[in-house]
Amino acid sequence: MNSKRYLHNGRYELTTVSHEMRMSHWIDAPVIFDTVSNTEILSLEGDVWHLLSAKETISSIMLVLARYPSINTEYELILNPIKDVATINGITTKIGSVLKTLKAII
Repeated sequence: MNSKRYLHNGRYELTTVSHEMRMSHWIDAPVIFDTVSNTEILSLEGDVWHLLSAKETISSIMLVLARYPSINTEYELILNPIKDVATINGITTKIGSVLKTLKAII
């Protein structure tokens, strides 16, 4: 089921896009859109990453992800869109390199 949530007073739109991995196994992939600049900041749609939870802090967006099919291991992804920086389980990278970094740490 696709859902939308607005963060940082509506500046960012977090959408979860559901897609079937195989035989009725569904995951909800996060997509973050900057509503001011009209750009997509992050999209894990079509990959193996499932959004477990999301919350915002003063300057960041924190996502807790799991990798299909083993959704027991959690990955903490902290995004600071203003600085274009992401931290995944303590590893810092550019937001544009999040998917590459996630694949490297598994």
